[in-house]
Amino acid sequence: MHEEEGFSIWFFVGIMLAIYGPIVLIANIPGISTSQNPHVVLEELHAGIWWGILLTILGALFLYLHWPGKETSVLDEKDQDILPGEIEE
Repeated sequence: MHEEEGFSIWFFVGIMLAIYGPIVLIANIPGISTSQNPHVVLEELHAGIWWGILLTILGALFLYLHWPGKETSVLDEKDQDILPGEIEE
C-alpha cells in the first residue's frame, strides 16, 4: 500500500487559530481602558480579550500537537480511516 506524506488538516487549523487569536486580542485591547460602547451589556467582562487568549492558546496547542514530521496523532489516524485508498484483503 502506498502512503503519501502530507500535512494534517489540524496543522492548518492551528495556523489559522494562531493568526486570528492575536488579531482579536489586539483589536480588543483599547476596550479595556475606555468605555467605547456604553450600552453594551456585560462589557466589563471583556469577551474579546478572553476569546483572543483562547484562540491563541488553542492555535499554539494544535501547532504543537500536529507539527509536520512528528508521529501521527489520534486525530490524524481517524483522518486516514475516512480517506479513500486501497482495500487490503
